[in-house]
Amino acid sequence: MLTVALDPGEATLAGAARRLGLDEQELDPGFGVVEIDPATHRYTVLVDESAAERASRVPGVEGPYSNPRIEPFGPPKP
Repeated sequence: MLTVALDPGEATLAGAARRLGLDEQELDPGFGVVEIDPATHRYTVLVDESAAERASRVPGVEGPYSNPRIEPFGPPKP
């Protein structure tokens, strides 16, 4: 995962890809472009490791961050 500042009008897969210097196909369409801080127009996208390595060199991009699987802790409660 990477975080990037985007103009709200550019907060699309295509807009994020342009800002990150990646092809749109390198962003996970199922994850999308997720707003994490409306005040600063910060968004998160999910990319594979090689794309994250390249895009992390772009000024203003933060990450990469891990995306661990979230699973329940302990047995399910009735």
